[in-house]
Amino acid sequence: MHDILKAAGAGRGQSILIEGTAGMGRTRLLRHAMDQAGEHGLHLLSARARASEQDVEYSIAQQLIAGARTLLAGAAPEADGPGAWEAHFNCPAPYAAHPAPGSAVVHPLARLLSSGTPLMLAVDDLQWADTASLRCLGYLMARLENTPVAVVATVALGETPGDPVLAEVLSSFRHRTLLRGLSAEDTARIAADAFATPGLASGFAPDSAEAAPDPRFVEACRTATGGSPYLLEALFRVMRLHGLRPDAGAADRIGDLAPVEVADTLLPRYDRAYPGAAAVLQAVAVLDGSATTAVIARLLGLDALGAADVVDALVRAGALTGQDGVVRFARPVLRTAVLARIPPSRRDALHARAAQLLHESGAPAERVAAQLLRVRSTLGLHWTCTVLYTAAGEVMQRGDTGQARAYLHRGLEECEGACRGKLLRALGRIELAADPAAAVEHLRHALALEPDADSRADIRLCTAHALQLLGRPEEAERVLLEGVAEARSAEEEAASVLRAERCLLRELNHAVDAVVEADCAGAAEPLPPAATATPGERHTRLSLAALRSSRRGEERDRAVHQARQALQEEHVSLDWRIATRTVPLQVLARADELDLALSECRALLDRARAEGSRTLLTIAHSMRAEVRYRSGDVTGCLEDARAALEPAGASPSGHWSRTGQAMAAVVAALLETGELREANRALSDFGLDADVPEGAGFAALLFHRGRLRVACGHPQAGLADLLECGRRLGAAGQLNPSVLSWRSEAALVHASLGERDAALALVDEELGRARRWGGRRATGRALRAAGLLAKGLGGEEALREAVEVLEESAARLDLARALTDLGILMRKSSRLGEAREHLRRAQSLAEQCGAAVLAQTARQELLAAGARPRRPTEVGIDALTPTERRVALMAVAKFTNREIAAKMFVTQRTVELHLSRVYRKLAVTGRSGLAEYFARPESGSAGSDRPECAAEPAAWSGARAG
Repeated sequence: MHDILKAAGAGRGQSILIEGTAGMGRTRLLRHAMDQAGEHGLHLLSARARASEQDVEYSIAQQLIAGARTLLAGAAPEADGPGAWEAHFNCPAPYAAHPAPGSAVVHPLARLLSSGTPLMLAVDDLQWADTASLRCLGYLMARLENTPVAVVATVALGETPGDPVLAEVLSSFRHRTLLRGLSAEDTARIAADAFATPGLASGFAPDSAEAAPDPRFVEACRTATGGSPYLLEALFRVMRLHGLRPDAGAADRIGDLAPVEVADTLLPRYDRAYPGAAAVLQAVAVLDGSATTAVIARLLGLDALGAADVVDALVRAGALTGQDGVVRFARPVLRTAVLARIPPSRRDALHARAAQLLHESGAPAERVAAQLLRVRSTLGLHWTCTVLYTAAGEVMQRGDTGQARAYLHRGLEECEGACRGKLLRALGRIELAADPAAAVEHLRHALALEPDADSRADIRLCTAHALQLLGRPEEAERVLLEGVAEARSAEEEAASVLRAERCLLRELNHAVDAVVEADCAGAAEPLPPAATATPGERHTRLSLAALRSSRRGEERDRAVHQARQALQEEHVSLDWRIATRTVPLQVLARADELDLALSECRALLDRARAEGSRTLLTIAHSMRAEVRYRSGDVTGCLEDARAALEPAGASPSGHWSRTGQAMAAVVAALLETGELREANRALSDFGLDADVPEGAGFAALLFHRGRLRVACGHPQAGLADLLECGRRLGAAGQLNPSVLSWRSEAALVHASLGERDAALALVDEELGRARRWGGRRATGRALRAAGLLAKGLGGEEALREAVEVLEESAARLDLARALTDLGILMRKSSRLGEAREHLRRAQSLAEQCGAAVLAQTARQELLAAGARPRRPTEVGIDALTPTERRVALMAVAKFTNREIAAKMFVTQRTVELHLSRVYRKLAVTGRSGLAEYFARPESGSAGSDRPECAAEPAAWSGARAG
């Protein structure tokens, strides 16, 4: 543009046409050129065409002349007198003979052209110019050669009427430029400017570290607007109205924002150019992916050919696109704006009519259901229930549980009778994936409407699993017992299935007594090869048999074989045995088959993500946290445990069955990293710092909370927790020390309190049971405790055997502990060379596990043994504790301190303290420096500061010390 204006100012006449669809910035670019006119010595004459003035003769010419009165006065002959120029207004037709020299009939613009005055003629929206003015413009453009005149005009693509005069004028322009969507860089710049305005409701500060718009936000804006400057600015105005900021969170909401000003501006504009265009755009907005020309015409009651003409014109105008016969909006934000501008009653009627048309045309159920979902009133049509049920099944195949849930809820508004029971059953099974409490409600209603015996048994199974997940095992058992009685009275085979499931839940809940033991003996027997059983029944029986063997601490190899067989059963649906899905993994973990257990956990997590099951995701994370702790992966354990706890929230009204397991893993991991205050705060946030609920998962919480209290200097309170853990396990017949080695932990506390006889009795019992089970980790832990309690040579032999046993297991953390204790014993026996060897290996293993406390202990003992171990890293990435690292990564991901606190169940002040330590250790300044640091590779070794403990814990009211 600069070169064109410069050439015109030098006497070489120029013309340029700026083309683009509506909203692409044609007017803005024209104004920019107009601002430059004076720099090149050009006098500016401007005009803007309007559709409403298209029939006003010389409308554009008058606007141009209005800005040239002074110039014309200097160029006109004195004889003309005041006002004479208006009389000479008529412009010769493009093909008329030139007036004779000296003739008075000379158009004022022609007189300016002949006067040699440097000019810039700027005309906006040339497509709406009147014909008379177009002839004048064409007359001038044919005579621009060697004149100091620049003609700059804009035209909207697809909005030009079929006027031959306009077509000839457009073809006369020497230069033409087509505007396209803005780049990501330009979009980011406009966003930054828009949200840097002082006083925004969002509180966005342009000088903050978060001032640059998030790349995901920028890309979402470009996708929604096609890079149109006008649409971007309209979108940003709506965002500011809603208090949104240009961050990753806003990117997910852009599709829901409706700048109605866009519809108010563009719909009348398109409708003037192509009568009926507004109605067609409304139809396309309503149909949303199902808009074919034929359906649009039927929806609006239009002639098919006429509708096709309008659609074609809107495609050329850049408002719509057409692919594979389906018409869509070229810019999604225009659709939301158009949809929001349709009056609710008309929108409701259009969606209902669209659903009817799509159903009659045989469209996929999901497309029809999408229309039904947007109808606010019930239609009372017989086919809607079937369509919504079918559509829910289709989206479930893609793992979209949220959409399936919406279809089924809408179906319940339409349907009654048996059809309603079918919807409730499907909805209950889906709710198991996200909301077990809602699942129970829907399934109970479905049971009341279901007459079929097999279907009733299936509903009872799902209900029992939902209740189990909610930590209500007594209700779950009652539901199953009622089903057993009902099936037996009808002589149905479902009775054995429900009975086996009841036995498995009792085993899982550590609620086995002599009566249950006798009643469930047959349910745990393997099915004969010729038996016809479902995958679910086989999974239940195999899991039950494996869990019984594990509980008793007997037949380890058989239990492992049964667990492997159970894992091979096909999972046929989203809710399939959801509460007992991880039972085989528990057995494998207790049998030290940790690699296989980890592999199966990964597969379960992948399936949970694919199916969209938040419940299964929680269960899988909780299980993997336990497996990772057993294998010595402290950092991974903490990550999984926190991921499992996120859905529960900081103050759950009730505890899920997996809350205890996940919280136990959190406490265990924080114990290893030395973050004792953080562990106590986590317990307090979940209301688990005093009374602990009954249930299998909470025995592990008691175990690790007891260890935490001992580490905090409260051995009596810790011992009470450990003994209560043992009481609960013993009452359920849970004898296997591989589940929880509470005896050896309690023994060490007894010994510290001077109660040696009690300590020795516990260790002897645990070692005997561990050897009987054959688990290396449990045996190694018991041997380590025995070595610490024994005196003289017996202690050394026990510790050496512990190391040998643990060497053959995947329990790296327990091996590091045994090596540390053996190294300490060697140092005290003045065998410094051997001591240093064990301690160096212990420190290395502890650092690999992320066990900062144990690594520091090994290092201090190495120093005492005369070694010079490398210093623990106090700066760099490896100096961060797992909690600090997680906070840092969330800060880099642009979560606010409040959001981080909510995800980690801590206060904002705690997050601020973590970040200050992160900044110090990484030697960075603020969040911007943190992002730069994580963008490049860092190295270092492990290190950790051990924070103080909380105050003396409240005594647990149900704990027993003896």
